Amino acid sequence: MATKRLLVLGGNGYVGQNICHVALQSTSNYLVRGLSRSGPPSTTPNHITPSMDKVEWIKGDIFDKSAREDALDGVDVVISCIGAFGSNEFMQRICGDATIEAIASAKAKGVQKFGFVSSAQVYEGSAGLSFPPSVPMHGYFQGKYRAEQELSKVFPDGYVIARPGFIYGPRTTPMGVLPLQMIGSPVSFLGTELGPLSSLIQSVPFVGKECSSMVPVESLGRAMVESVGSEEKRGIILEPEDIRKF
Repeated sequence: MATKRLLVLGGNGYVGQNICHVALQSTSNYLVRGLSRSGPPSTTPNHITPSMDKVEWIKGDIFDKSAREDALDGVDVVISCIGAFGSNEFMQRICGDATIEAIASAKAKGVQKFGFVSSAQVYEGSAGLSFPPSVPMHGYFQGKYRAEQELSKVFPDGYVIARPGFIYGPRTTPMGVLPLQMIGSPVSFLGTELGPLSSLIQSVPFVGKECSSMVPVESLGRAMVESVGSEEKRGIILEPEDIRKF
């Protein structure tokens, strides 16, 4: 099988580290490169630490066109995990503009597939997208929405969009490992596996969607890596229930 080069944008973050790990463990024969402002991660969960040593880490700003283009040299597939919380203006820029600019550079460089980690709240008619500009998280959801729209337009037959809610699993911090699965797993069970009770929870605007959209970080990694590795010439949208199957 021919070797492919995968570039993970925001690769040293929680989700990005797991995507790098899954890609290196997959049978798709990936060489993995990560681009982030700070280079390699400072902390990682023990079970994926060996994989991080196999990633080609590039330190650069996603908004620096020359840094983006250097990172994209020879790349076949891109996955963007870029996202952050803050003011609405900040989130519009990080959650939207950063990936939008990367999409344009990737297209110009001849990238074949482009994956994007979006949000479960990004769909037509969602409560998240109806937030007015004054409400916290408006910029987060609108930024992700704009990036989705641009990706489907520029890579109509080569995009993969994942729409997870809360992403859970072991997450390292300077204070130690946060076992996010202790929160995410039971809430996900409550929101998806209890029949009428789950249906009742899901009917609550915004909160119901969040409770039914939680996914394990390992499943998200596998879903993204396997989907961008598909030979199918079509766009793919992975809803939470699709992600949990991986």
